[in-house]
Amino acid sequence: MDEYPHTVAFQQAVNTRDEGGGVVKTWQDVMTIEAFVDPLTGNQLYQGMQQDNPVNLAIYYPYQDGITTDMRALWVDRDQIITIQSKPIDQGGQGEVYRLNGLLP
Repeated sequence: MDEYPHTVAFQQAVNTRDEGGGVVKTWQDVMTIEAFVDPLTGNQLYQGMQQDNPVNLAIYYPYQDGITTDMRALWVDRDQIITIQSKPIDQGGQGEVYRLNGLLP
């Protein structure tokens, strides 16, 4: 089994102009990486609701610099937008594997 079987694209909001000259918010891909998208269990979902922290999945990925909380993630394999709910969290303290908490609509 592949350690990172999913593809995730991180996107940054960009203001662009439409034909009428107005400003429109669009999303631009910043980087695409291999990752493991892991839906949370019922117990983890319940704990998140108690803390008023809506999270329903975790994204595990090899260290990548530049991922911030003002980005969003596109789960490319399923064409689903993930709202990033946490800063990158170092798993194990070795700087190799990181985790983001996310929310699917």
